Amino acid sequence: MRPITAAAKARELLYHASRNLGSANPLEDVGDVLDQSLAFPLGERYHSGDPLAPSFSETTPENLSFTIGADGRNVTPTDRIASATEAMSGIVRNRFGTQALRWLEDKVDGMKSGGYQRGASYGAQFGSSFDRNGVTESFVQYEWGPMLMDSLPAPLFRIARIALETLPGLRPSLSTVRCGRSSGSQQITFEIERALPLANLQPLMDRLGLGHRHGGLMSAAAFILGARFTLPPDTAALTLRPARAGVELRLDVNLDALPDPPAQLMALMRLQMTERPKSIQGLDRWLMALTPDGYPGPGTVSVLSVWVRPDLPARVALYLRPAAFGNPVQTPAQPPAQRPMQSVAHSVSSGFADDSEMASSAWAPY
Repeated sequence: MRPITAAAKARELLYHASRNLGSANPLEDVGDVLDQSLAFPLGERYHSGDPLAPSFSETTPENLSFTIGADGRNVTPTDRIASATEAMSGIVRNRFGTQALRWLEDKVDGMKSGGYQRGASYGAQFGSSFDRNGVTESFVQYEWGPMLMDSLPAPLFRIARIALETLPGLRPSLSTVRCGRSSGSQQITFEIERALPLANLQPLMDRLGLGHRHGGLMSAAAFILGARFTLPPDTAALTLRPARAGVELRLDVNLDALPDPPAQLMALMRLQMTERPKSIQGLDRWLMALTPDGYPGPGTVSVLSVWVRPDLPARVALYLRPAAFGNPVQTPAQPPAQRPMQSVAHSVSSGFADDSEMASSAWAPY
């Protein structure tokens, strides 16, 4: 009997989740990508990432969003760059039109160069988000490498320079290109190599026009993390993105890297959202949608994110390591009605605030 592949399990999980969430079937757009990227036997691991990482955002709880990390024996960084870029281009071409495709090609042209690819150790990964009408957004995320800083658009370059000047211990790690139905954008992610007292984000947020959101971000993150106001070195990342309303700032916490992650993470997350009952209902529905038949729960939380914009108070998101792919370290979590999920690791990934929230009469970058 041929072994079950990771692609087959991913197809099953995403189809099941789309039916339960009421979103469009993602396999119509990414089925081939899954087959090509996850052709290895289920349970095998060739790098440190997860083959499929679904994500939840409380601003779009009905969406089915996920990241795909190409893997398999002898898969190289160059292979991942090529497959992720091709997958992104295919969706943009088919769903968002020629203007969006021209914009995307201009943004990713430098990533195809031999000089960049020779310096890559992982390469790239691809992701998408779906609602009931189909693809809302796709993104391709590139490992930081030579020439990426100079290739950033002017607004993002200025934001990156402000961050490096204001907050010590930042190291550029990822550049993500995102394309939605009405607009496209680019963002940069910094790993934080030093210990980060959350209070130290205030000067940077002041310079980015987000000072009035600092208290909310700090209290939300600290509360969910069990009254932790300082993050240890190499446990967090900061993502910055120009948006129509100003700068979007997102703090990601790699839960497995924490020495003592909160055992009651999901309970604390629900308490933090007490005044937003629709967010809690959306989270519970999402968790149930990602729970396969016959499993006690959906999986384990790998990354916790809190983000803000000038026009948006602190909101919460998370990444999931699906139980369907197996977890040799932790047992699967119970669904929300039984007990909260436990926390394990996952590499920090793409943005959460969906471009489709921002109305526009025509597709346009910002």
